[in-house]
Amino acid sequence: MTRHLRTWGTLLLCGFISASVAGPVAAQGSLRTLTFGLTAKTANEWPEYVSDKLGFFAANGIKADIIYTGSSAAGAQQLTAGALDVSEVSSTQLIEAVQGGAPIVAIIEHSTKAPYTLVGKKGVNALRDLKGKTIIVGGPNDITRVFTDKMFGAAKLAPNDYAYTFAGATSARFAALMNGGVDAAILFPPFSFKAVSLGYPAIDEVQKYFPSFLFDTFCVQPSWAKTHGDLLVAFGKSYLQGVRWLYNPANKARAIQILSEATNTSVEDASQTYDLFIAKVKIYSTTGLATAADINPVIDALVKTGELKPPLPPASKFYDNAYIREANKQLGRP
Repeated sequence: MTRHLRTWGTLLLCGFISASVAGPVAAQGSLRTLTFGLTAKTANEWPEYVSDKLGFFAANGIKADIIYTGSSAAGAQQLTAGALDVSEVSSTQLIEAVQGGAPIVAIIEHSTKAPYTLVGKKGVNALRDLKGKTIIVGGPNDITRVFTDKMFGAAKLAPNDYAYTFAGATSARFAALMNGGVDAAILFPPFSFKAVSLGYPAIDEVQKYFPSFLFDTFCVQPSWAKTHGDLLVAFGKSYLQGVRWLYNPANKARAIQILSEATNTSVEDASQTYDLFIAKVKIYSTTGLATAADINPVIDALVKTGELKPPLPPASKFYDNAYIREANKQLGRP
């Protein structure tokens, strides 16, 4: 990126937070560059890999300039600084950033499940085994911290019974676990499957505590969005087409190949991820439309962790469905 990154006060101090092939590709000269941030190379970004690889972005007139930010907090920071046009931001980071003064809003509801696994080093098999140990999560205010706190609370472990260390990307947390630097790591597929296949024990599953939870979104600055509405609609269409393609069972083998190549993981790990994400829990929103019913549980979770205090903001403060609603309309969907 050539644009200058600037800090943004309190937010930074707080550590913020379907066919099997694409349609006709637009002529290269007519493509408009959209710089958007993805957190890391995990299965969560699967629809975007598909849209890039199969040409959905290009078919909608977009030249995708993808930047991997390394963490949701970094994505929110770079978006606020103007270094990104669009960024993937977790639901908790979105709320904390907006409450801290960041001029961002969600325009696409991305994934609505959080299939994280807490994986221990060899010999650590239960939550109680982590008393006095070190666990690596995404960040002090990261959504993974919310999930892990919930697990430890259920096991009757107090906050001073364990220690946290931080790395924003699942790949970095996986590496820390492999290197023996931590006693447990919260991992996202396919890295969670890879760790278990290597003999590391799966201690607990986030979905047991949060069966349905708005995990992450795509966000923009409202002032920028007002002058780039058509580009955001095109981005929304590309996302929806990627999701539609993924949910078509006829595309399973190709989808697994795309994920394996994008995340540099084995076909076996990618296949297990497909069975979980696509066939079983269907984590990606098929409309991209956010609702108050999606946002309010996130607000409630942040209240319980002490990150938010009354008076609580209305859910409508955090999302704008106008662009993804138009994208659905143009694709002939309700």
